Amino acid sequence: MSSSDAQRVHRRSSTMRTGYSWECLSRLARILVRCGHSPNDLVSELREICRTLRVPRRSWDPTQLDFISDLPHVIAHWHSDPRYLGPDGRPAALPLRGRGPSLGALIESALPGEDIRVVTRALMRAGGLRRRGSRYVPTGRHLWLRDDSGRMHSANALLRMLRTAERNLSGAPNSAIFERAAINPHFPVIALPAFHRDLKARASLFLVDIDGTMRRHEARSTGGHRTRVGVEVFAFEEPLVRSGRAQGKPAGSRPARRGPSPLRRARRRKP
Repeated sequence: MSSSDAQRVHRRSSTMRTGYSWECLSRLARILVRCGHSPNDLVSELREICRTLRVPRRSWDPTQLDFISDLPHVIAHWHSDPRYLGPDGRPAALPLRGRGPSLGALIESALPGEDIRVVTRALMRAGGLRRRGSRYVPTGRHLWLRDDSGRMHSANALLRMLRTAERNLSGAPNSAIFERAAINPHFPVIALPAFHRDLKARASLFLVDIDGTMRRHEARSTGGHRTRVGVEVFAFEEPLVRSGRAQGKPAGSRPARRGPSPLRRARRRKP
């Protein structure tokens, strides 16, 4: 191999090692090894798992990761910045451009450097905007992410969870960040729909409040370094593994089959 070929291979390898998949796998591997799993076993298991998967029809586009995550920031600004509120305190209808308050100025304020038309189209596709004559208004405080954007949102959430978990497992003094859970090992399946509705309502209020706190810090600080920080709330359901006897049912009874939960049935995702 010539020196130029070696340099190209090195650059390609370096690019791969800084990509999304490399970071996810490396963080997950370090977490599992810290928990007692053998690295050799992990290599074998991952190889076996990948043999069962098909090659995706669409290639991975890492440029969309942060873009998808940051879109809701525009809507959050719209609901809180006095420059873009109407007399009733609600988000005002804005033209795309103009001397006064405009959607373009709002986007530039929330996401400096992004292309205004690209962001506008993305917000329209995500159901965050609608036209009112020649002006735009937000449809609500949340975006509905589906298809590719929904997958990007989930991929981002996975990586952020891995970052937090690995950081907290590192044991470095004063490095752990917030990570808490509420778990019930004997939750009735029949109550799942009501539970998810209640969680959705409570989490929405909490996230709106915490987002306001983050934006106040953003506005007050005029210098120094900046980073992306956030809070995510998610629910989980484990597979039904207990027998009828373990659930307190008569011997020989069959456990009830559970259909898809509201979260599984929903094809659309909220950030």
